[in-house]
Amino acid sequence: MQPNKRYTVTIIVYLTAMVLLVLLQILASVGCFAALSDEAVTIIGSILPQIVIMLLVPFLMLLFAQKIGGEPVSVRRIVEHVGWHRMSVKNVLLVFLLGICLYLLNIFVASFFGLILQSFGYQYPDNPNVFTGWGGLLITLLLTAVLPALCEEFLHRGVLLNGLIPQFGVTRAILLVSLLFGLMHMNAGQFFYATILGWFFCVTALSARSLWASVIVHFVNNALATYFSYAEELHLPGMNILNYLLSNPVLVILTLLVAVVAIAEILRHLARENFERNLDTYTVRYLASQNLFDASDFDQVKNALPRAIKSMPTWKATMAYIETFDVPKRSKPLPKALLWAVCVLGSVITILSLVWGTW
Repeated sequence: MQPNKRYTVTIIVYLTAMVLLVLLQILASVGCFAALSDEAVTIIGSILPQIVIMLLVPFLMLLFAQKIGGEPVSVRRIVEHVGWHRMSVKNVLLVFLLGICLYLLNIFVASFFGLILQSFGYQYPDNPNVFTGWGGLLITLLLTAVLPALCEEFLHRGVLLNGLIPQFGVTRAILLVSLLFGLMHMNAGQFFYATILGWFFCVTALSARSLWASVIVHFVNNALATYFSYAEELHLPGMNILNYLLSNPVLVILTLLVAVVAIAEILRHLARENFERNLDTYTVRYLASQNLFDASDFDQVKNALPRAIKSMPTWKATMAYIETFDVPKRSKPLPKALLWAVCVLGSVITILSLVWGTW
């Protein structure tokens, strides 16, 4: 599929998903699920938005786009496009560690923005665990950790990110996807930290060149949050560790420093390994972007690129490692208007949640 067509299809797919999510929220707000038990509402409220809206509908739309585009209908091509690539055992372990560090960082980020919102009168809704006991923990892990990790990552870091990169370049695509990921939650209480987490999820997927990387990080973050929400009820190990960390300013600073340094180094390692493994491809792309095609330039650039990037600061180097050197394409009016529609729709719902609370 041509880049402009892929971009248009991507925006249509994402706008469809966003509209369906809004409609689901409206149905919930007018009491369409009021007759159901809390357990049934929780299950439906996870399965419909995650499996149906964020996974099944986009997947079927991509297959349909192949058909109407005159291309062979291929599930494998979609899987490859969204980046379901294998990862080494070492990188899987590193990504699990990255997920733990991001969870620690997210605690402080969420607390910081939470205090700001509360100072303006925003009240976070009380969300007690619907399911209880060990069975409840397993069900909640499935609904709040496994499904979001698979379905939200498929839509955002798989379909959306890979569809926007050829149009906007890596840096702007990451920012757009992160913003839309925050808006997709459709409430002010989650917007800020979800946007920041979304940025890290994007960089993780691109650094490791695998959607599995962001899936694992997303799962670890949500799974740890679920674990600690059940810790007191089930007397789980480490149930007081977060309170202990947050009550000691010295530990807060040390934890933040360790988490930030570890996140930076893990991402840089993943990106550097991916870059070196695909160095020939990156060299060709760089030469093409500079309009250089002399064969003598290839070896020179191939040797110079890694050395130049290694001298950069960690974050700048990480972004350089994952840069594709593709020249962004010029947006056509229709997909550009649709992208604005997605942003405006998500923004309006998020702002309304600040006034009315979550539905």
